[in-house]
Amino acid sequence: MSDTSTSAASLPEPLWLRFVYMIGFGILAHIAFSLTLFLGVVQLVVLVVTKQKNDELLHFSRRLFAYVGECLAFVVFARDEKPFPLGRFPGVSS
Repeated sequence: MSDTSTSAASLPEPLWLRFVYMIGFGILAHIAFSLTLFLGVVQLVVLVVTKQKNDELLHFSRRLFAYVGECLAFVVFARDEKPFPLGRFPGVSS
């Protein structure tokens, strides 16, 4: 008997499954991008009303922007790790 100890984690996922993930993450990226644009408008309104940026909104918007980048990187095969919700939500350094 030969010892072929390959774990399931080391086997590449089927291409059709990657395609399904690509469609899903493409849709999530589109939703996140639209939400990012909306938050930009909200930030503009906050700036007009209060004369200063909302730091919490700015921080979340930057993280959301990074998430869009991670989704698109997965879709174009620039990264193999799956983005949120199958991976971690991206953090942003100040």
